Amino acid sequence: MYRSMLGNVRQGSKAPMFSALDVRGDMFDTRAYLGRSNLVLFFYRGYWCATCREELLGLKGEYQRISTQDSEVVAISKDSIDEAKNMAVNLQLPYKVISDPDHHIIDMYDVYDSENETAFITLFLIDKAGVVRYKRSIAGLEDVMPATEIVNKLKNLGSAF
Repeated sequence: MYRSMLGNVRQGSKAPMFSALDVRGDMFDTRAYLGRSNLVLFFYRGYWCATCREELLGLKGEYQRISTQDSEVVAISKDSIDEAKNMAVNLQLPYKVISDPDHHIIDMYDVYDSENETAFITLFLIDKAGVVRYKRSIAGLEDVMPATEIVNKLKNLGSAF
């Protein structure tokens, strides 16, 4: 069972800005999305985590609908670049996957699980102004968040998001 945590990055707070290479070798910079796209940041434990893979596949299944909400999905874990790349290729993920083995980004978002040396499974919805509009930490293996909920949250937040 995962520990519940509040963290410093909360709903209504400014999202930490970062840049990193994704597994395709493309630079991803959150600042480039300010004013033009919402971000769906999904922190996951690792390629070996069945719950995480289910969530990643759910995001893949709803990626087109998420994209039509002016939103981009980014998945981040402590996996090595090779592990993250292999998983992204094997699952045919259409969105950005970032390897953060030194957990710099994971620390910025205060979702590092030092007990297990992974990220807590956590989802952030960040609006075009760079403000966290929604945060959810997965409480356990049976606590999967359907990606359709993410699409609905993006729709429900509408112009305020």
